[in-house]
Amino acid sequence: MIVFDVVVDGEVKETIKPANQRLKEIYAYVQLESRRVQAKYSGSIYLNRRMEYK
Repeated sequence: MIVFDVVVDGEVKETIKPANQRLKEIYAYVQLESRRVQAKYSGSIYLNRRMEYK
């Protein structure tokens, strides 16, 4: 499962977990969520992609 960590000023604030794992849908979902995160946190924001294995 692909998840995205929201890193603000070097600290992980939250994790974005897309419901669907199709790449095109992940891309659209992350674009929407990145706008929300930018509005929520003001400062240096970085999205770190990682794999989560079950």
